[in-house]
Amino acid sequence: MEVFPVTHSILSERALANEILPFYFTDTFIDCRLLVRGMNDSYLVRAKGVEYILRAYRHGHRTLSDIQHELDLLQHLHLRGVRVAYPVDRRDGEFVTEVLAPEGTRYVAVFTYAPGTLWPLSPDIAAVYGQAAARLHQGMELFISNHQRYSIDIRHLLDDRVPRILPLLAHRPNDQYFVSRLWRLLQKEISIMAPDLKRGLCHGDLNGGNCHMDDERRVTFFDFDCEGFGWAAYDVAVFNWSVRDMPNREFALQLWQAYIGAYQNEMPLSDADIASIPYFVAARQLWLVGLHCQHADEWTYGNLNDAYFDRRLRILYELVREENWEL
Repeated sequence: MEVFPVTHSILSERALANEILPFYFTDTFIDCRLLVRGMNDSYLVRAKGVEYILRAYRHGHRTLSDIQHELDLLQHLHLRGVRVAYPVDRRDGEFVTEVLAPEGTRYVAVFTYAPGTLWPLSPDIAAVYGQAAARLHQGMELFISNHQRYSIDIRHLLDDRVPRILPLLAHRPNDQYFVSRLWRLLQKEISIMAPDLKRGLCHGDLNGGNCHMDDERRVTFFDFDCEGFGWAAYDVAVFNWSVRDMPNREFALQLWQAYIGAYQNEMPLSDADIASIPYFVAARQLWLVGLHCQHADEWTYGNLNDAYFDRRLRILYELVREENWEL
């Protein structure tokens, strides 16, 4: 009897500890616990009293080339003195292990653990984060890899995502029309601005949740799963996007101003880059909603209810009003 198709499996903690982690560690007792289930699954690993993170990449989410590019980047940054959660090599010198899961091949990698936390956010901490983000971008400027990686472009942010949203808004025709028109506006405006915008490698998810700060205020970045070649302004805009959902708008503005001010002290952005940020904030929101809609067969359609769309679309409606965009 054939195995019934599976959308996304959860790899056994015990099997990872007994069958996969011995490729990386000689410890006879390795503790492995599921930490976060998400786009990829993360496990907290303890070996010889040291903590690590094991990531089990989702089947079909990233190519092996994409993953190897990410691991190359992390090694490059680590060697340049940028604080990142870098990959741990296996005892044979390799970094990636293949696992045959019910849904197909999944790739596993192990990373060092990033100490500390970034929460709760304050303007002071946001400034430290902005400075670290700029230095991260500086560290990525000379990176070269033999492996191919996808690009963070209009297709990635919008054209592959918005068509996933529109069918789920069929019962909300006004919102469906709004999203469709905003999509076209962003396509047009970003295309017009693109020649004047700085391009380079991006982390892809600098929302404030993918780094930790230790007691000495040293920032360590992790989760480079969204990294790719794109616009620096997009990477910067992700933090602006992340604080827009805060109930205290004045405080959110203080966080943003502290972040962008510290970033620009290290790595100034052009006027064109700054002007593009609101467009990338909107693109980021559509990207996220499209991602949720794309994976509704696993994360459930029940979560994509009216309350969900009310919350997610509110930010877009507010942004259109603030910027006086004509749809």
